[in-house]
Amino acid sequence: MKKQELLSGLTNTWQNFVIGLSLTQFMPEEKWIFLSQGGIRFDGPNGPWFHAAPNWSSDVLGDRQNRDKAIGELEKSLKRALIREGHELILLYCEETHQVEKYKATPWFQFARIIRNTASHKQGGKLREWPSDLRKKGITSVSWRNRTLEITIVGQEIEFTHQEALQLLADQFSFAQHQLS
Repeated sequence: MKKQELLSGLTNTWQNFVIGLSLTQFMPEEKWIFLSQGGIRFDGPNGPWFHAAPNWSSDVLGDRQNRDKAIGELEKSLKRALIREGHELILLYCEETHQVEKYKATPWFQFARIIRNTASHKQGGKLREWPSDLRKKGITSVSWRNRTLEITIVGQEIEFTHQEALQLLADQFSFAQHQLS
């Protein structure tokens, strides 16, 4: 992977998140109602390849409470993808270019790693375990900006907002742009 491919991948990850949030936040009520009335159909070159049954459309999209729950789950999925892909793209690039130690040396690497693991595994959002390599080194807390994660919160949900996820990706992008060769 070339550095420009890394930066493009990080940009695409950011754009997907922003576009997804924009669609969920700014679509007018009348569009949701329109979609809820006739079912949703996606056509391909060989005809329809997916058709959501009208009862699903009306039950989920037509009912504001159900729609809000579904949108909330979509937003969580977008945030998980943003967190996971930002970290994984940089890690892959660093592995291919032999710069992993440079990435690990950033003051926030372990924080990003734990947030990525927490977002990506099992119940997405719950800190299930403290990394064994950190435990062996006696590291019981990791920080990024004004956030600190401690070993004492294992088993608890970690609140990580959309804004924090975007800021972490911005920090990762800046690192990739300015510190990686």
